[in-house]
Amino acid sequence: MKIASDISFTELKLLFKSNHSKALNAFYESQRESFFSWAGRKFKLDDNLAADIYQDAIIVLYNAVIENKVDHVLSTPQAYLFGIARNMLFKRTERDKKMQYVDEFKDYAFGGVNDDIQQMYENEEVKSKIASALNKLKDGCQMIIKLFYYHRYTTEAIAERLGYDNTDVVKSRKYQCMKELKKLFN
Repeated sequence: MKIASDISFTELKLLFKSNHSKALNAFYESQRESFFSWAGRKFKLDDNLAADIYQDAIIVLYNAVIENKVDHVLSTPQAYLFGIARNMLFKRTERDKKMQYVDEFKDYAFGGVNDDIQQMYENEEVKSKIASALNKLKDGCQMIIKLFYYHRYTTEAIAERLGYDNTDVVKSRKYQCMKELKKLFN
């Protein structure tokens, strides 16, 4: 069995439910090489750690697909898988301090500008541009970004307040919303 890299969640769910072990193995193999390339480039991981994270992320994705938790997800299964892995790596980074954490608000909202966020926030023109871009986002994205960045809610608190099943959903949505905000900001 071979799975295309652009498979939809609906197709993946049907495959997982009809022939779970073969489909899971085929999906695992179809994403493995690109994952290891991405993880090595982005996080400079050794192969053992990358393999651990990959396997854990595959399990989370599989369970999310089987439990219908990805029906609202706008990304591809590959992007969702990489998002899960990224969140796992950030958690591990914070815990182990072995990888360098990159401030994602700065990267996604401002395109990697080197000034610190507080200084940029004080700039009225930038502040106005951020507010304008934020107001163009859908209400759900506005809420997640405001709760996380302005009100300093944890992902756990956001999941509870907005009724999401777990923090992985919040992290994935926040990532997607920040990408959209960056597009609107630029």
